[in-house]
Amino acid sequence: MRLVPLLSILYLLCFLDRSNIGNAKLGGLEDDLGMNHFQYQWSLSIFFVGYIIFQVPSNIIMRRWRPAIWLSFLMVAWGTVATAMAATKNFAGLVVCRLLLGCFEAGFFPGVIYMLSLWYTRQEYGRRVGLFFSCGSLAGAFGGLLAYGISQIPTHTLATWQWLFIIEGAPSILIAVFAGWYLPDKPETAKFLTKDERQLEIERLTEDAGASQDKSFSWTQVASVYQDWKLYVYIFIYLMGAISMHGVTLFLPSIVAGMGEWTDAQAQALTTPPYFLAFIATISVGRSSDHFFERSFHMVGCELVGIVGFLILIIVPQERVAAHYAASCLVVTAVYANVPAKVAWFTNNFGGLTRRAIASATIVSIGLAGGIIGGQIYYDPPEYKNGNTIVCACVAAQLVAVLVLRFGLARENARREKLSRDEKELQLAQYGGGELVGDRHPDYRYVL
Repeated sequence: MRLVPLLSILYLLCFLDRSNIGNAKLGGLEDDLGMNHFQYQWSLSIFFVGYIIFQVPSNIIMRRWRPAIWLSFLMVAWGTVATAMAATKNFAGLVVCRLLLGCFEAGFFPGVIYMLSLWYTRQEYGRRVGLFFSCGSLAGAFGGLLAYGISQIPTHTLATWQWLFIIEGAPSILIAVFAGWYLPDKPETAKFLTKDERQLEIERLTEDAGASQDKSFSWTQVASVYQDWKLYVYIFIYLMGAISMHGVTLFLPSIVAGMGEWTDAQAQALTTPPYFLAFIATISVGRSSDHFFERSFHMVGCELVGIVGFLILIIVPQERVAAHYAASCLVVTAVYANVPAKVAWFTNNFGGLTRRAIASATIVSIGLAGGIIGGQIYYDPPEYKNGNTIVCACVAAQLVAVLVLRFGLARENARREKLSRDEKELQLAQYGGGELVGDRHPDYRYVL
């Protein structure tokens, strides 16, 4: 109650501020700023340039400083930029605002997934990430309804898109101050716990970490992350997922608008059901992956649902509006619901606080280059068949990579079971001893 509800609300606001540009387009943004479709696509993609650059530095600050204060600062900054976007007059101004928005939002998501790992054991982690990330899909549902309501505001003073940026950006500034005071940093300093409760929390986390337990910081530990083969497989998985999720998120209002004869305001409202289904599925997958303490097959299930949805959008004629709308529900649900298992999987499998913080930020930052690509692939309105084909291929590639990684980790677990005492000592020495070994410790077992 002290962590997850507030962090979830913060993520809802974060996701709302980054994705509302899709609703702003239907609210007249393109026409008022004199942009063409190519410029609009780049205003989507430029966000991820700042997002990618600043994630690892942000997590290093999180690791070295107070997480609650740092997250609060980031929130004030991105809320200010999101609100100020209402004052943009042209394409250049919008691009600068979107770039700054990406810079300030960069540290939030990887910072939170690292922060949660300070409090929960590996088997408790997935459902918490599910609750937290579900607010991203809830933001899509809420954003569609809010955009519909804002579209009813008279536009004789401000345009619909300007009201949208102001109304959705200002709450981030207001709640940030409260978050900095209310959120705890780590169990060792949590004032809302008694001394015995703090000790119990530290002991159970130490027991869960086992051989990988390490709270020290060194640049050698940072470097060790980039020598780990599984980091690059996780990056590929996250990259393919980011292309899918951000492509669908940024263009869903336009995709739905092209399905039938309805107004832009009605199209805004029709984006709500797919996101609400994604909200329910995200929580369910997170809870299930914790219950069975299994990550990869949960991801595979989501990806199969997504492939079916994209194939319907690609193959079924555009005139079958009901089928296309149902397929949109499937693809939105699939690209969101696999994220809790995915995030829990790579967080579970990097041992040691420094290795985990750096790995999380690196995977998310490089993986989110997919957001740049996602902003470019839906270039063929109104059916977007080429865009849907590209995203379907990305989902299929993610599925294959998940299965390959699962096989590799299972094989490594089996190998470690057979090691002799001397072989274990040799492996410890190979990775630089207890301080650097982390999850590569011979007694550590990877979560599958």
